[in-house]
Amino acid sequence: MSYLVNEALLRLIKPVIALVLAVILYWVLTGPLGEAGSAVLFLACWISSAALILLLETGVI
Repeated sequence: MSYLVNEALLRLIKPVIALVLAVILYWVLTGPLGEAGSAVLFLACWISSAALILLLETGVI
């Protein structure tokens, strides 16, 4: 049973890291860079951070 819990936690780490990166990117865009905040901007930040995680995980080549 502990293997199932460990597997579930490992699978939840990537979305949480993507969410944290998205919040940081959203804060940078809306704070210092002065972009108007919106839900679409946050979703774009979340998708781009998830894509970055996938690229870092699999490698470019």
